[in-house]
Amino acid sequence: MNKEEFIELLDELEIPVSEGTPKDDEMEDEIRLHYWDYNWEDNVASGQEYNTIVTYQVSVIANKPRHPKLLELKKRLNLKGYHPSIQHEHLQEKRRVHSFFSIDILENIGVEENG
Repeated sequence: MNKEEFIELLDELEIPVSEGTPKDDEMEDEIRLHYWDYNWEDNVASGQEYNTIVTYQVSVIANKPRHPKLLELKKRLNLKGYHPSIQHEHLQEKRRVHSFFSIDILENIGVEENG
């Protein structure tokens, strides 16, 4: 999956989504999704359209475990052939559940898009 397809999949959830780590004032939403990259690996296979495999952390912060939108995200990823290992932690002081996983996305890093 490339980044455009990934963003489209997230937008289909119809929940607040942002690239980057969450800010304190965003923690009170019923559900919110954040994603950010933390690893770039050159894609050196010949004939590849994308030059980099970018690993993102996807974090879902919700007001309850197994939020329906988290389950929908899992289902949408499964239909695309992705089967992430989703971890969970309870944020006691915020009364929230943080679910998170990593996903590899194909991108072109350091290449001009118009040339």
